[in-house]
Amino acid sequence: MTTVMLMLVLAVSGYSASAATEAECLRNSETELSGTDMAGSGEQERKRSLGPYTMYEQIIYQAKQERIMEWLADDMSEGRATGTHAGMSAARFIEVLFRQYGLEPLFGSSFYQPFIADSLNGTVGRNVAGIVRSAVPSDEYVLISAHYDHLGILNGNTYNGADDNASGVTVLLNLADMFGTMKKTKTGPDKNIIFAALDAKELNMAGSKALIDKLLSEEASTAYTTSDTTDSTAATAADRADSASSPEEEFPGIPKDRIICAINIDQIGTVLEPVHEADTNFVIVLGEKTLRKEHRGLIDMCNRYYNIGLDIDHTFYGSENFTELFYQLSDQTVFHQAGIPSLIFTSGFHRHTYKTTDDPDIISYPVMKKRTVLIFYLTMML
Repeated sequence: MTTVMLMLVLAVSGYSASAATEAECLRNSETELSGTDMAGSGEQERKRSLGPYTMYEQIIYQAKQERIMEWLADDMSEGRATGTHAGMSAARFIEVLFRQYGLEPLFGSSFYQPFIADSLNGTVGRNVAGIVRSAVPSDEYVLISAHYDHLGILNGNTYNGADDNASGVTVLLNLADMFGTMKKTKTGPDKNIIFAALDAKELNMAGSKALIDKLLSEEASTAYTTSDTTDSTAATAADRADSASSPEEEFPGIPKDRIICAINIDQIGTVLEPVHEADTNFVIVLGEKTLRKEHRGLIDMCNRYYNIGLDIDHTFYGSENFTELFYQLSDQTVFHQAGIPSLIFTSGFHRHTYKTTDDPDIISYPVMKKRTVLIFYLTMML
């Protein structure tokens, strides 16, 4: 790792509240919850009683978001094209932060999943995947993903891909930080959460296809049913990885009915094309109809109950035809085709999409934080 990368990683990981202090603040912040939004479901009321966890929102602050974004979408990152040194550097950057946040490698001995992204020229892609195991025994999983690759350098021009999709990776890393902190403070989560930074989305979604082929199993597996309630730290994850005999033996797969939802994040950083012209606090969420019946409506309920204040559109600007088309353009469609309930969170296309002008200065960090918070609470409630 370069000295510059080390300095940036240390700067990005600037949240310094102690585990004991945060746990105490969380206990003090929990309130007796009332209301009718979630009435009628004992399980939902139980999850609601976990508290709003507003302390975790403080983990996300603009300076941290900017440092991640500016590293991923800087000219030196050369557009993060699959199979390039710049793409590999981006993967390493993500892995270092996964370890910093306390994630364990998903596939036993490594955070990396190499795969052939383009068989014609032998381009190798690398997914980066980690897991925050549940604090209590659980065989349920939520998969949160964002692709980190972009177009790279074409005809001498650098396509930095700030919104597409350094924004999604920034949100993914913020969420990994939040749930990793939750695990360290022994306050949750109550399900296993997989974080996957996907490569080669721009090469026919080869990364998500490779991930789903590896992830799913035909037979029920107990290898990843969580029973370990000890702290999950980067050091222990690394030790476990070093002693692993092989990724195949450590990860036989997950039955797809145990993955209760896949949440894909793609182009989530701008307010350039609001759903309603007067309100830039918006997000587009597609795929709700693929969710289990008991999970439908949770997105809007979380937005209302936790007072996030987003204008949520469940279509692509009111067009059913474009909704179906857009849903097929990113990695959630691969997960859905595999039989997994799948959502995409996005702020849509805009005039900078696939242009050299897709730079960090078009990102709206305050609204991107609201979108992150919505995904956090939704993941808690699923």
